[in-house]
Amino acid sequence: MTAAISVQVLTVDELLTAMAEHFGSEHTFLTDHLPNLPGVYVWSTDDRVVYIGSAASLAKRVSDEKGWIAGHEPDEQWAVTVVHMLKIYNATVQWVATADHAEALLLERRLIEWHRTCTGMGPLVVGWEAKKESPRKAGEMWAQELWKRKFGQ
Repeated sequence: MTAAISVQVLTVDELLTAMAEHFGSEHTFLTDHLPNLPGVYVWSTDDRVVYIGSAASLAKRVSDEKGWIAGHEPDEQWAVTVVHMLKIYNATVQWVATADHAEALLLERRLIEWHRTCTGMGPLVVGWEAKKESPRKAGEMWAQELWKRKFGQ
């Protein structure tokens, strides 16, 4: 049996605070031509964040995911996967390029942890593992410090 619950998720615009802190200046997510550059991408539904990911090549990674989503049939193939969730939520993608893949990975962690800090949970779908020795802890601490500076708590 399933039960409906309500959870709070950030909008894409609510990630901009963390992006500005990361870059040291205002940045926005783009929706036009995908570049063959490293960066971070955000899948959302009605501007509400569903998934945050990073890529060495935004064009290749997002194109791959779009293909997987297009080929997935939720009524025939049930699975709790990123692709399944993006398909059933009819998600759209936005992105921002970074200087290199290492920065993309760092920004991805920071945006996920900013989401977790603001809402008490990560985005609905999280693709990277949060193991004890993972870089997640550094991202979590960074987001908590930003929260304290922005909101004084």
